[in-house]
Amino acid sequence: MADGGWDGLMKLKRFAPTLALASAIAYLGYHALEGDQGLYSYMVTQSRIAETQAELELAQVERRDLEDRVARLSPDQGALDLDYVEERAREVLNFAHPDEIIIKIEPQRVRY
Repeated sequence: MADGGWDGLMKLKRFAPTLALASAIAYLGYHALEGDQGLYSYMVTQSRIAETQAELELAQVERRDLEDRVARLSPDQGALDLDYVEERAREVLNFAHPDEIIIKIEPQRVRY
């Protein structure tokens, strides 16, 4: 019976490197997927980057629109667009010619 205990210890010593290697692979594999710099974190970061780039594109479009409006209203920026100035003045000051009929349509909000 004493030999049975010794044989078990020898088997354990023989499989110890394999067990240690399997444990290391499992540990590293888990952290490669779920760690702070793992695959899941990478996918979340890429998603945030895509959202931020979409927001940036919207902001750039809005900025170009505002720059265009400023250029059309400012005599310092080039040619002053008198039609646009008149249009803005009418809208902001609620002016109209006596023979005009004004119909204002309010934009509807989209509900999801």
